[in-house]
Amino acid sequence: MNHTHRARLSKLSLGLIVALAAAPAFAQSTSAGVGGQVVGAGGAPVSGAEVTIVHTESGTVSRVTTDASGRYNARGLRVGGPYTITVTKPGEGTRTEDNVFLNLNQVNTVNAALSGDMTTLQTVTATAMGGGSEVFSANKMGAGTNVTLAQIEALPSIGRNIQDYMRLDPRLAQTSKGRGEISAGGQNTRFNAIRVDGVSASDTFGLESNNSPTLRQPVSLDAIEEISIELSDYDVTVTGATGAVVNAVTKSGTNTFSGSAFYTYRDQDWVRDNPDGSPFNGFIDEENFGGTFGGPIIQDKLFFFVNYDKFTRSAPGTTVSPAAARITDQQIDEVRQIASQRWGFDAGDQIAPDNLKTEVEEYAGKIDWNINDDHRASFRVSRVEQSDVFLYGFSNTGRSLSTNWSITDKQVDSYSLQFFSNWSENFSTELKGTYREYSSVRSPFSRLPSIGVAFGTPSSSGAPNSPYLNFGTESNSHYNVLETDTTNVQGSGTYYAGDHEIKFGFDYEDNGVYNLFGQNQFGSYTFASTEDFRNGDYWSYSSFAPRPGAGIGSIAADYNQKNTGLYIQDRWNVNMNLTLMFGLRVDQVTLGSEPEFNALVDRVYGYDNSVTLDGKKLWQPRFGFNYTFDSERPTQLRGGVGLFQGAAANVWVGNSFANTGLNVVEYSTPSFSGLTEAQRAAIRAQYPFSTDPDNQPQPTSQQRQSVNLMDPGFRQPSVWKANLAFDHELPWYGLVASAELLYTRVNDGIYYDRLDLGTPLSRPGQDGRDLYWANANGTGTRGRGNAGINALRAAGQMPPGFENVVGWANDGVILMRNTDKGGSQQFTASLTKPMTDTWSWVAGYTYTRATEVSPLTSSRAISNWNGRFAFNPNENVAGRSAYEIRDRFTGALTWQKAFFGDNKTSVAVFYEGRSGKPYSWGFLNDANGDGYTNDLFYVPNGYGDVEFTGGPAMEQAFFEWLSENPDLARYAGGAAPRNSATSKWVNSFDVRISQEFPGFFAGNKAEIWLDIINIGNLINKDWGEIYEVGFPLNRGVARMEGINAAGQYIYNFNPDNITAEGLYDNQDQNKGLSRWQLQVGFRYKF
Repeated sequence: MNHTHRARLSKLSLGLIVALAAAPAFAQSTSAGVGGQVVGAGGAPVSGAEVTIVHTESGTVSRVTTDASGRYNARGLRVGGPYTITVTKPGEGTRTEDNVFLNLNQVNTVNAALSGDMTTLQTVTATAMGGGSEVFSANKMGAGTNVTLAQIEALPSIGRNIQDYMRLDPRLAQTSKGRGEISAGGQNTRFNAIRVDGVSASDTFGLESNNSPTLRQPVSLDAIEEISIELSDYDVTVTGATGAVVNAVTKSGTNTFSGSAFYTYRDQDWVRDNPDGSPFNGFIDEENFGGTFGGPIIQDKLFFFVNYDKFTRSAPGTTVSPAAARITDQQIDEVRQIASQRWGFDAGDQIAPDNLKTEVEEYAGKIDWNINDDHRASFRVSRVEQSDVFLYGFSNTGRSLSTNWSITDKQVDSYSLQFFSNWSENFSTELKGTYREYSSVRSPFSRLPSIGVAFGTPSSSGAPNSPYLNFGTESNSHYNVLETDTTNVQGSGTYYAGDHEIKFGFDYEDNGVYNLFGQNQFGSYTFASTEDFRNGDYWSYSSFAPRPGAGIGSIAADYNQKNTGLYIQDRWNVNMNLTLMFGLRVDQVTLGSEPEFNALVDRVYGYDNSVTLDGKKLWQPRFGFNYTFDSERPTQLRGGVGLFQGAAANVWVGNSFANTGLNVVEYSTPSFSGLTEAQRAAIRAQYPFSTDPDNQPQPTSQQRQSVNLMDPGFRQPSVWKANLAFDHELPWYGLVASAELLYTRVNDGIYYDRLDLGTPLSRPGQDGRDLYWANANGTGTRGRGNAGINALRAAGQMPPGFENVVGWANDGVILMRNTDKGGSQQFTASLTKPMTDTWSWVAGYTYTRATEVSPLTSSRAISNWNGRFAFNPNENVAGRSAYEIRDRFTGALTWQKAFFGDNKTSVAVFYEGRSGKPYSWGFLNDANGDGYTNDLFYVPNGYGDVEFTGGPAMEQAFFEWLSENPDLARYAGGAAPRNSATSKWVNSFDVRISQEFPGFFAGNKAEIWLDIINIGNLINKDWGEIYEVGFPLNRGVARMEGINAAGQYIYNFNPDNITAEGLYDNQDQNKGLSRWQLQVGFRYKF
C-alpha cells in the first residue's frame, strides 16, 4: 500500500495535494502557520522552490523557500483567510491553491507536486464544523478542539461567551451553567487558562469559580475570529494551566471597509413561568447591542478594527417577601424607628428599588501592520467596565435593609503588542508583550457596623433565634478593594534544519496584587430581640482592626508574584509516516516580599508563616508523536506524555499575606452562653454598643488570631498528562471516527490542614474516625484547639507582644500544602461529518473517572478546609472529584439552505446528555467535634448497631428509609465515601433558527435569529430539568446526638429533615436554567 498522501497524489491528476489539518504546534501563539513538502513529477523533493502565501483580503504576503528535502514552513500568519498559496520553481512548474483557511494555534499542511506546467486546484476550505480536514496532520498529537467563526455564528448562545463554545469538546463539562464553570477532566474549574490575543481573560486573582473577572467575558463575541481549546498540548510554550488552555484571537481589518451591528433581547416573559403560575423573577429583561468596523488605513499595509459591546440586565429588587422571612412590616418599622430615635442613624429602606441594573460595557481597537513581506505587527487595546448592585441578607429566614447593600464597580484595561518575523528561510520569531489592569471596588450604601436583630424566641440561655433583620454595612463590605496588574512578555524562535524544527524561547509573567479585604472593620453586633436593640444589650460582638498604630492599608495583601519560563523543543519528521516531538520546559517562581513572621505560630506548631513560593522551580519534560498509516483513507495514531505546571489561585497565595495573625487584630467579647445576666451586663457596660464605625470597643484582653500559611515545600500545582488516540476517515460522506484515551495524574496538588484542630480523643468514633470533642460523650467542640497557647502561657513562654492572645480565632490556623494524590482517566469516542450538501454534524461521548483530595471551592483558606466532606478533617485522601461528570454525550448539528438568492436559512442544534453531579451522604450536624457540618455519614450495620433517640420506632423508620436507598445501604458498617452518590441524569437541547436577508446595499446582509435554550422544556415542562444537591454537595441523613457509654453513636432521625435534591433553577442567582428560554437577535453586516 502507498502512504496516504501518495495514494491521494496518484488520484489527483492536477498533481497537488492539500491536507488542511489542525495541529497544536505553537500553543501560546495568537497566529496561524502553514507548511508542507514540494515534490517534482517523479516524486523527488524539490529544493529552492518559492512558496508565496497571500492573505487575499489584506494583501499580506509571506514568502519562503523549500529546503533540500523540499520542505517549507511559514509562521506568524493571520488566522482565517482566504489565502492563496503559490508554489513555483523554474523548470519544475507552478502550482496555485486558492481559498485556503488557516486555524488559530495550528500548523496547516499544504503539500504540492510540480509537474512542469501551471495548475490551479479546486477550492479547499477548513471552516466546516468539526470537518475531517481538521483532524489529520503529522503535527497533531495531543487532545484539543478548534472552534471556527462559522461555528461561533451558527450555534445557540444566550450568554455570548467563550464557555458556551468550550462545551463543544465532550471532555469538558459545564459543572455549573449558572456560573459558567467549566471542568477539564474532572479538575477544578479555576485551573483553566483563557487568553484573548495573548492577554489573560481569566480571573488572575482567583475569586471567581468560573475563572472570569467580570459577568461577561472581557471581549465581545462579535470580535472573535477563532477559538482554540487544548487539553494535552505537548508544545513547550504551554504554561499556566493544568486544565484546559483556551486561546482566542480577534478579527483584523482588511483592504475593504466592513463591519457589523447586532442587537439581542429577552425578558422574563420569554422564560417559563414559576410552577405556581407567577412570572419568572430572575430578571426583568436583558439586552445586548454593539458593532464592529474595520478597514484599511493604507492599502496592503496598515489596517484597523474596532468593536463596541454593551450589556444591560434589569432585575427585580428581591424575591423574598417579609411574610416568607417571618418578619412583619410593623417589626421592621419598629427597628428603623429605634435606630433613628434611640441611636441616631438611618437603618435604610425595607423595599429594594424596583429595577436594579447590571451594566457591562466594552470598547476595543486593533491595528495590524504589514511592515514588509517578512515582518508583521499588531496592537490591540480594550476596556471593560461593569457595575453591579448586590442585595445581601435575604433568605427564607431573613431580610435586609438598604444600608446592608452595596455596588461593585469593575474595570479591565488590556494591551497587546505582537511582532511576527521571518528572518531567513530557516528562522522565524514571535515576540509578544501584554499588560492588563483589573480593579474591583465594592462601595457599600452605608458606613455603619453590621447589625442583626432577631425576631424569633430566644433560647433558654438568651441566645437569638432566626428570623433576622440585617442592616448596617454588610461585614464583608467594610473595606473590599482588589487591584491586579499583569505583565507578560514572550519571545520564541523557530529554526528549520532539514527534518528538524527547533523551537526555543522564554516567557515571563509579573502579577502584581493589591487586595484590601477589611472584613468586619466597622464591628458586628447581634441582638436577640427588638427590645435588646433598644437597650443596646447585644448578644455577641466582634470586630477586626489593624494593629495599634497602623492604618487600614496595613492589612492589605500587597505583593508581586513572578514566573520565568525557558524552553526548547525539537519536532522531528523522521519519515513520511512518523513525526516525533521532544521538549523540555523549566519554570521558576519569584516573589519580592514575604508575609510578616508570626512567632506564636512558629512556637506552637513549628511552621514559619513567612514562607512563600519564592525560588520554586519545576522541570517539565514533554514528548509527542504522530504516525500516519499507509492506507487508502487517512488514518493516524497519535499521543504523548508531559508534565504541566499550572498556577494556584493568587487569592490562595495572598491569604498568607492578608492573614498573618499580626496585621489584623480580632477583638471579641467572651461567649455569653453560660454567663449570668449580671456577667453579661458587666461586659456590655465595659464595652458598650457603638454605631460609630471608627470607634468600636476593643477588648484587648480577648485578642484572637487567624493565620494562613503554606508548607515550606509547597509548589505550584502540576499534573502529568498522557493521551493515545486513533483517527480514521470512514468510506462514507467524509465521516471521521476518533477514539482517545486521556490520562491525568496529580504531581503537586493542593489541600489544607487545620493546625489548631487539636489532638483527637484517645478513643476514636464507632467507625474509627477521629473525634475532637472536649468530652468523650460528644460534647464541647474542639476542646484542645488552644492547648498549645495554654501550655506556653502556663510555662511563661509566650512570645513578646502576644500576651493578650487568648486563643485562635474561628478561622483558625490553616496550612496550605501539596498532595500527589488524585487524577483522572477519560475515554472519548467521536464521529464527525464535515459541511457537505447543506449538513454538518459531530457527535461525541466521554467517560470520566476523576479523583481529588480537595475540591478547593472557595477563595478563603478556612472555607477550602471545611468545604469538603471527609472521614477525618485533615486527611490527605483522594476521593471522587466534585467536578466529575461520569458520562457525557454531546452533539452539534447544522443545516443550511438558500431558498431565495444566496440568503441562507439555518438551523443549529446542540445536545448534551450527561450524568448528574456527585454528592456526599453526611450528617445534619457536626459529628466529630471540629465545629463544622462536613462529616461523612456512618451507615449502621443493622438494628442495634447505633442508638436512636426515638427508640425502636425511630430505628425502624430509619431502616425502612435506608432500604429505599440502596446506593447508601451498600456501605452498611462504614462511612459512605465522599461523592459516592450522583444526581439525576440531565438532557438538554439548545436550538438556533436564523434567516438571512438582503441588505440595503450590494454585498450587505441582514440576519435575524431566535435562540431557544432547553427546547425540550418548552415541549414538556418535566423535560430538561436539572436536579442537584446544593452546596457543598451533600445530603444530610441524621443528627449525631453524642456517644453512649458503649461507644455507640446516638442518632436522631427524621425523614422529613433529610436534605433533598433541588431544582437547579433555584440556585446560581435564579437564572432559570431548568426552564425554556428564548432570545431574539439581529445582525447587519456591511
